[in-house]
Amino acid sequence: MTNEIFMTRFADKANSVLRGVLDQTVECILLCNLDGRIEYINPNGLKAFAARSFAEIEERVWTELWPDDRKQRAQEAFSLASRGQTDRFDGYIPDRAGVPHWWEVSVSPIVEGDSEISHVLISMHDVTLRMNEALEDRVKRDEATRLAQRSDTVAREMRHRLKNQLAVVGSVAKLLSRNAVDPADLTERLTEKLQSLARAQDILTMNNAQPPTIGEAISQTLDASGAGERVKVGPLPSGRLGDDAVQQLALIMGELQTNSHKYGALAADSGRITLTVSRKGGELALSWHEDVGSAIEPPAHEGAGFKLLQRLGSTSHSRAQVQWHKRGPMVDFYLRVID
Repeated sequence: MTNEIFMTRFADKANSVLRGVLDQTVECILLCNLDGRIEYINPNGLKAFAARSFAEIEERVWTELWPDDRKQRAQEAFSLASRGQTDRFDGYIPDRAGVPHWWEVSVSPIVEGDSEISHVLISMHDVTLRMNEALEDRVKRDEATRLAQRSDTVAREMRHRLKNQLAVVGSVAKLLSRNAVDPADLTERLTEKLQSLARAQDILTMNNAQPPTIGEAISQTLDASGAGERVKVGPLPSGRLGDDAVQQLALIMGELQTNSHKYGALAADSGRITLTVSRKGGELALSWHEDVGSAIEPPAHEGAGFKLLQRLGSTSHSRAQVQWHKRGPMVDFYLRVID
């Protein structure tokens, strides 16, 4: 066997082995000329790009297969390879069917003869599964971080509200204790105030995404007491009430309705109550006007309830007051508006 025949058979065998390797590899293998046009792609590459035959992809420019935001990076890698350097990068590119894929890409020069570069070899390894898992892990971590931050925010808010609650309860208990007739009277009044504060917390909980509007706070406070239908409410201004204002509103309205059920308009079928509300800047003015349906005598002295109203319903600019007309009381009180 001559040397030429041996070399020919060896070359044929080597080409057969190489083709078998390229046919079986899971990589997407492409061979491009120096213009970037595809001259060869292995069977797995055809599948990766959803091409039925080489004719569908032949002579296409490899860099044009990439989306616009990755095209420049692909062009940089190809330019380096055409000058004799190997480059690697990760990139996202959909196949021809639009199915998304993530790739690890290696771009290398093919040198023939006397160090002359004739082609560029591109090897693309599909890492879509790994990237999707990494993205899912990132989403889970971000969600866990968000939940942890939210829990911390809720905990801080609960601590803040609890401190406010304790301060309000302490202040109310101190005021009531000074004017209580006996322990039983103190217990009854304090229980009523705690129930009012509980209603305030219900309002704040129902509106936990943002502070309640003036209308929401007043409507829910009246509905919670069962007196909503008996109170005629005038037009309401826009604005929202913070935690402190909602608690003050619940305590004041609770006191007014309790007194009215016992001695005032809500104790008689003919009784009527009007609530008017106006706003001036950051202050809300509320006027509770009762008409019991007949002439009454004002009390000889103000009890703990009225003193509580005056204390809770005053601001730095306006002082709450209770006035008596012939057919019932009129109470003016004020709250701060946060927006």
